[in-house]
Amino acid sequence: MDLAHCSLNSVTVKGAGLTEVADLAEQWGFGGVGLWRDVLDGVDLADASARLRRSGLRVTSVCRGGMFPQPTAQLRREAMDDNRVAVDQAHALGADCLVLVCGAAHGDLAGARRQVHDGIAELEPYARAAGVRLAVEPMHPMMASSRSVITSLSEANDLVEAIGSDIVGIALDSYHVWWDAALPQQIARAGERLFSVQLADWVTPIHGELSSRGMPGEGCIDMTGFVADCRNAGYSGLVEVEILSDRWWAADPKEAVHAAANGLAAV
Repeated sequence: MDLAHCSLNSVTVKGAGLTEVADLAEQWGFGGVGLWRDVLDGVDLADASARLRRSGLRVTSVCRGGMFPQPTAQLRREAMDDNRVAVDQAHALGADCLVLVCGAAHGDLAGARRQVHDGIAELEPYARAAGVRLAVEPMHPMMASSRSVITSLSEANDLVEAIGSDIVGIALDSYHVWWDAALPQQIARAGERLFSVQLADWVTPIHGELSSRGMPGEGCIDMTGFVADCRNAGYSGLVEVEILSDRWWAADPKEAVHAAANGLAAV
């Protein structure tokens, strides 16, 4: 892929600040950046947004909102307050979407899924007023107890359809969904509700559920087929490279971006 059609997610070069992430993206010819909220701490978002626009960089996502299931009403209120802050940040940056990592089970899986639905429905009017799209990210089933009870694209499609809002869609990461036999059909079903497409490869053995990902081409995922299915379904946005990897985090950020660029070139 042409890097102008791609976005560099900040977590791929974890530890780099917003300025360095933007500089690396601009130097390599990426069309955009995806931003985890840690790089926004202490940053004047109006200045940052202007700097990114001058560089020709689009903000493809802000990560993350979500974490709706909570064991107490007070914690649920605090999570919703944080979600509103995340919406405000995405609005200030003109981001394509706010990614929702929906939240883990707390002993009641069905109840947690109801809280996810109800939390998104509650956040939707605030996001709509801010002009921010919400993108549900289905995650690998191994993360149901730690990060999200939405564990397949089918379930994410059901959730989004049940909410029935044109600003609520899906963030689809190859790492989480590649294994699903029904993936091509579910991508086609998602269609115009695909708000974000992210790439990371599955490399075995897994040494940590969060930080074992590979650059495109390092593992077993058919990246070309995955991107083609998303494009055929109607996705026209930039494709993010989002690599959570102890190996690549230990490398120099320039080396990591070089590896990402090489991997994307083969997709």
